[in-house]
Amino acid sequence: MDDYLGIVAVCGEEGTGKTTMGLTFPKPIRHFDVDVGGYRRAIWRLSAEGTESKGYPKPIQLDKLKGSVTTPASTRALIPKKVEGMKELWQMIVDDFVAACQDTEVKTIIIDSATLLWNICHSSHLQMLQERQLFRWNNDPQTKNRQFDENDYRERLQPMEYGPANDRMRTILHTARSFSKNLVLVHYPTDEYGTIPSGKSDGSMVEGKTGNIILDGFKETKKLVDLVVWTSIHETTNAGVTTKLPVCKITKCGLEGAGLAAVGLEIPATYEGIINLVNLLKGAANATPIL
Repeated sequence: MDDYLGIVAVCGEEGTGKTTMGLTFPKPIRHFDVDVGGYRRAIWRLSAEGTESKGYPKPIQLDKLKGSVTTPASTRALIPKKVEGMKELWQMIVDDFVAACQDTEVKTIIIDSATLLWNICHSSHLQMLQERQLFRWNNDPQTKNRQFDENDYRERLQPMEYGPANDRMRTILHTARSFSKNLVLVHYPTDEYGTIPSGKSDGSMVEGKTGNIILDGFKETKKLVDLVVWTSIHETTNAGVTTKLPVCKITKCGLEGAGLAAVGLEIPATYEGIINLVNLLKGAANATPIL
């Protein structure tokens, strides 16, 4: 497939053109509006022809929004820990993703955002574990006749339990690659946490912010994708007129003909900008200078 690029992770602050960049990729496009609203904010700049977007709103759990009073005489509210609807939402996304991969007309799939997709992925696994927890309670002779307190649900996955969620995310990426679909993963940035000096005279170390900014979401994303770019807005002023241009800086490149030579370069935040850079690095006659 001539316009097949691979898997691209696009990261940047709000309003830096992440979704817009994805929508410049080859059409037909299937846009997964997981972080509902991103498509609407971006598409007005471009033609919607050849692009299909579907929203996947997270289920609203009103009990969590309101909290629950522990006893009639208590003024202390607890937030129920039960996870609902995430398993079903994940399955809906997977079903539509597989259908998009199998559609021979589709050239590009956009997950917007992959940060939220990762949250849905591991929350869906947590929901399954909670359901097993309730099943065991209801079938244990010592507890089955007692009411289960929803605030006793486990709140999060243990590190060793992330395996199934990790496998699901890997499968998403591998499936797109096996069907030769351009896959654009839109990510938000987040602080990196790790071991840092405590600042004490004894030279001890503590857990905290390292000062680095990384992709927020599935931790193996950078390792598994072909290209990682960070978007920003570049401003130029000419004759008193300021022009704003979305640009992206390449921090990883595994594209044929580019590779390490592309890392650190800043280009227009478009599919054409990427292709032009690859052609330029290959020495193609039709390439134009980068920024």
